[in-house]
Amino acid sequence: MSSKRATETAGDTPSSPRIAHSTLINLSGLLVPTIVGLVTVPWYLRLIGEVRYGVLLLAFTLLGYFGAFDLGLGRAVAQRIARQEDRAERNRTFWTAFILSAGMGVLGGIILYFLGHWLFAEIFQIPAALRGEAQKAIPWLAAIVPLIALISVLAGTLEARQAFLSLNVSQIIGVIGLQTFPLLSVVLGHGSIATLVAAALAGRLLGVLVMFWLTALRLPFLGWPQPQRSEIGPLLRFGGWVSVSGAVIPLLTILDRILIGARLGAAAVTAYTVPFNLTQRLTYLPYALSTTLFPRFSQAQGEDAKRLLRQAVIALTAIQTPFIVLAILLMHPFLILWIGADLAAKMAPVAIILLLGIWINGPAYIPYAYMPAQGRPDLMTKFYLTELVPFLLILWALIAWLGIVGAALAWAIRSSADAIFCFVATGTTKTYGRAISLTLIPVIAAALIASVALPASLVIPMGGAILAVSLGTSYYLLPVALRVRMTFWRKSALSPHSSEW
Repeated sequence: MSSKRATETAGDTPSSPRIAHSTLINLSGLLVPTIVGLVTVPWYLRLIGEVRYGVLLLAFTLLGYFGAFDLGLGRAVAQRIARQEDRAERNRTFWTAFILSAGMGVLGGIILYFLGHWLFAEIFQIPAALRGEAQKAIPWLAAIVPLIALISVLAGTLEARQAFLSLNVSQIIGVIGLQTFPLLSVVLGHGSIATLVAAALAGRLLGVLVMFWLTALRLPFLGWPQPQRSEIGPLLRFGGWVSVSGAVIPLLTILDRILIGARLGAAAVTAYTVPFNLTQRLTYLPYALSTTLFPRFSQAQGEDAKRLLRQAVIALTAIQTPFIVLAILLMHPFLILWIGADLAAKMAPVAIILLLGIWINGPAYIPYAYMPAQGRPDLMTKFYLTELVPFLLILWALIAWLGIVGAALAWAIRSSADAIFCFVATGTTKTYGRAISLTLIPVIAAALIASVALPASLVIPMGGAILAVSLGTSYYLLPVALRVRMTFWRKSALSPHSSEW
């Protein structure tokens, strides 16, 4: 790493303008598709029904898993290109990863084509009237897999170049296409599952084309596309662990829905997946910050990297807590307004449990990004492999005992275990323990109030008091540099000359 880059990286803190600006861009890129999703889900339920929508969610769940067939090259590219300063060297890395990823994506699509027929015919409890539709959707579903593999490498390249605006613009276009094109086909009178998946393919393809064009501008491209044998080894060695992790993580993530679909039916998949997808929006802030920090962790060394890691963990714990508290308090009323009282009664307990798991696991996104950025992608992967069988047993037992609530509880237990390992592996257990203990009371209080039927005359003032406590605690917990910057922003906003800033 050059001395210039080392000097720039050493000055980074979570409160620095560069990191704050990049994080806001990444967060905006996640929030826009969320708004589109909030609008489209009720329309899907109204136009195609709970069961057909559940089948569509199962299809996309499988698709999410087979996206792991990029061999971990997306993360490998991000880590490697972030350290490269020569344009020709960056191009060699990019094209090698791009061609490898395309080949593996085609292989993943072929596997999904044959495996999908068996799953939809024999494993998932799909009504007989919809099985034919689901079978016809498999070829379209398989065709999306190579696109997802390519997206991974393109996104990793833009991330390494810290071109976060380009990255998020292209991702927004692709995700919105994935969400809205199928709905548009329903409105036009084509509502079969195969047509919905084909429309989703068109939406994804649009996003890939835009991302490829922006990557060409930001890398930028040099010469003809050509894989380099010298690049294959380093990419696969790094990406190998990430690839195993990429295969295990989606498996850990989709096992709950697969078991729910197999044991409880497609309608139960909808009742679980809707609150799951909704609550996952609260992971956007941790994801946005960790994405911003990954190339900086890749460049930083020694105590500079450790200091940035500790400050980011504390800052993220403080910032996310009031959002989690507010989400817990408002979840049930929001679900009633969004999808109706009947479904809200099923989904609210699931959502609250998932939110507690996100609160525990959210700060772990920072050490999770730190480990591969520092050249240790193997640590988290080994832990995932260790926990896979125990998680499956816990998930199976809790679904049998508590249904979809049990699935949410199993997910929260696994997320907590992941977080503990991340902090132990990076030596930040004390940092996290202090931060989480200070924010514990308002989170637990919010969960208790949300779980008990109380009149609005009590819930509103109690909820307001809990939210105020969480805000005060979080402000106290923030690193001094970030508090100073917030005070500066507030004074600037109040100043009659604030426009000069």
